[in-house]
Amino acid sequence: MSNIKERRQKAQQEIQDFKVRKNARIIAVLFWFASSMYIYSNDVGFADVYSWKPFVFFILGPIFSAIVFGNIIFYSQRLIEKVVIRILEASRPQLIPILVIIIFFCFLIALFLVIFEFAKILQYLLH
Repeated sequence: MSNIKERRQKAQQEIQDFKVRKNARIIAVLFWFASSMYIYSNDVGFADVYSWKPFVFFILGPIFSAIVFGNIIFYSQRLIEKVVIRILEASRPQLIPILVIIIFFCFLIALFLVIFEFAKILQYLLH
């Protein structure tokens, strides 16, 4: 009986991890599009209609962003949760959800800035 419960919990955890990983990839792609649209719209010479640069920015960029930055978001979220839980589980367990949300939100802001700078470097290299 406990073997069935363990398998059920493992399956539910895998489903949850899949959903979190998918959401992390979506967030990374949205960050990439926001950064790319800003950079693409502000640079006059870069935004040629018949160029391979938009292909790199709007087709290959989101794929790369989903793979690399999506995994960074996923594993960072798990790391933040584990560290905060380990630190606060004995002393103040009621603060765990609030602190995880605040730290993860700050991390997402920092990652958006990293993605923006990465897109600027890519634009500089393609120019």
